[in-house]
Parts: sequence; C-alpha cells; structure tokens
Amino acid sequence: MKKQNRTQPILEVRNLKLNFHTYRGEVKALNGVDLKLYPEEALALVGESGCGKSVTALAITGLLPENAYIVDGEIIFKGENLLKKSKEEMREFRMSECAIVFQDPATYLNPVLRMGIQLKEAVLLHKDALKQMVIAEKRGEKIGYQEFLAMKTSQNQISTKGYRVSRKKINEMAEKLIMDILKLVKLPDPERILKSYPHELSGGMKQRAMIAMALARRPSIFLADEITTALDVTIQAQILYLLKELRQKIATSILLITHDLSVAAEIADRIAVMYGGNVVEVSSTRAIFKKPLHPYTQLLLKAIPNILNPTERLESIPGTVPEMINPPSGCRFHPRCLYAMDICTKNRPNLKEVEKEHEVACFLY
Repeated sequence: MKKQNRTQPILEVRNLKLNFHTYRGEVKALNGVDLKLYPEEALALVGESGCGKSVTALAITGLLPENAYIVDGEIIFKGENLLKKSKEEMREFRMSECAIVFQDPATYLNPVLRMGIQLKEAVLLHKDALKQMVIAEKRGEKIGYQEFLAMKTSQNQISTKGYRVSRKKINEMAEKLIMDILKLVKLPDPERILKSYPHELSGGMKQRAMIAMALARRPSIFLADEITTALDVTIQAQILYLLKELRQKIATSILLITHDLSVAAEIADRIAVMYGGNVVEVSSTRAIFKKPLHPYTQLLLKAIPNILNPTERLESIPGTVPEMINPPSGCRFHPRCLYAMDICTKNRPNLKEVEKEHEVACFLY
C-alpha cells in the first residue's frame, strides 16, 4: 500500500455502538467500534461468529434490519457522516460508491431471472456513463470497463449535450460492458453464463457473478462478507487471487470480513481483530502474525494448524463467547483471558497505538 494513502481514510467508523431489539431483551452487538479503511487498501476484519463483523458491514451500507438501532457513533465516508443520510441517499451510496458481496450468492440472486438480465440491471443503473461511452465509440475512442471506471470522475466525463442516444444503443453498450466485466472476473464461456439461471452455476461461478455485479457499480469500497466460506479450498484460492487482481486493476478499497486468519493473510494489508462487539487489535498483517499483542489475537493464532508441524497440538480458547444481551463489564474478553486483572472487569480499554501503526485495546500495554 502506498504511504500517501495512509494520511486520510476513505472510510472511518468512530465509536459505533449498535443494539438490537429482541423478545429476550436488548442485544448490545457493537460496543464502540473504531475502524479506518484507506484508499486502495485491503483491510480484513477478523473474529469469531457473532462478534459483530457482519453487523458492522451492514451498518456501513445502511442495510440494517428494522430491529437494529444506532446508540452512538459516526461512519464517515469522504468527510460525510453516512448515519445522517436519508434512505434514498444511502441507496445512491450503495449504487455508486459501495458494493457488498455476501457469503451465499444464491440468497441474493433472483432464481427466476437469467444472469444476463440481472447483470444488465446493475450496469443500466449508470445510463449517463453508458451514453458517454456510446459517444466515445462514435468518435473512435477506446471503450471498456476501465473507461467506464474513469468516467466516474468529472475530468474524464464526456458532454452529452447535443447528442441523441437511443435506448437500443445504450442497451448494446451495456451488453458490451457486461462481457468486459465477465472477462475481468475470469468467468469462462461468458455467453453461456448470461443465458444461465443461478441454479445452473456452481458456487464459485455464482460468487464471480456477484463480484461482476458489484464491479458494475464502480465502487470506491468493496465489502466482501465471508465470500469464501462456502467454497472448496481450490475455488477459495481462486476468488482470493481474483480480489487481489481487481484491487490493482480498479484501485478500490477492500474490507474483507472473515473468521479465518489464514484467508486474511492471503489478501489483507492490515488486519483488525474483533471480539464481543469491539475491535481489540489493528496492525499490518505481518505484525499481527509475527507479534500479536492482544491475548485474544494470540490465542486465535495458536488455534491455526501448523503445516510445517502437523503433529503440533492446537490450543483452544477457554470459556465461551459472551452473551450479548448481558455482556461482561469492562473488557468483554476478561472472563476468557489468561492475563485478566481487576481493572479489566471494571473498565473498557480503548484502542491505542503501542507500537508504530500497531493499535491494541488492552490494559497490559
């Protein structure tokens, strides 16, 4: 990652606190989440199931369920607080700035529509850009996904004043662009894919199709929520490699949400470790693996199998994940921590930088 990109985050989550209304009581899902995502960075948000990773992503995109509500905090994107935006403004944000791909693509693809129709719908959200591309093609200029991306910035836009572009021409340009995007995500036999229904595609193909639909939005931020979990190891590696390639080609920021540190290591520049609704440690991927500081991060790493020593005994984390309706006071990890002190039971530690670009929320430091 380029050094100059570290000066100003493209996305910043500040002290985000979020609860859910349930019949059993208030679920205190997020307890002051702090997170920064920089331009063209890949950041992995790692933690056990139920720690608040996906809820954080849903809060960023404005897709929280009806029973969720924000208690406190801000989500700043390019200097604006997303939590103060209307539903229509958040829809525009998801349409043009932020794309999210979930774990099970079958849940989000329409089972009765062919893939070509669904991809075309995503591309046609940007009719102005398609008009400009039709005009550029008439002028003999190069057209493709990179040009489609470039037209997002005002200096690369073409004036459509005085031009009449038919619906047919816009549709034809959309189809050309779809083919370019499918090649970008390395979907084999794209003509067949476009004629297929979701159930006719493999899990890996469906995930690539979802990534293609996300790319059609020209996102500044790409949220990938456990996108490799349901895939076999080979396809998982291919999807991760694809994300690496796309980050370089389209200069987007990636927030990868995963429970698997080994997946995070494949793609992330930095890792943010989450536990019980809090981010407890943030640093470069190298630093997290070489010198983890938080007791929870240390235990997570000890639970990863060592391929160089397959007979090495794996360590489990003692205790259980906290009940979020009645979470522990102070540091939420203290009931399971080997180094817990009296202060840990009373006060919640804040993230602080204890080494260069290495933050940890722990009273040991």
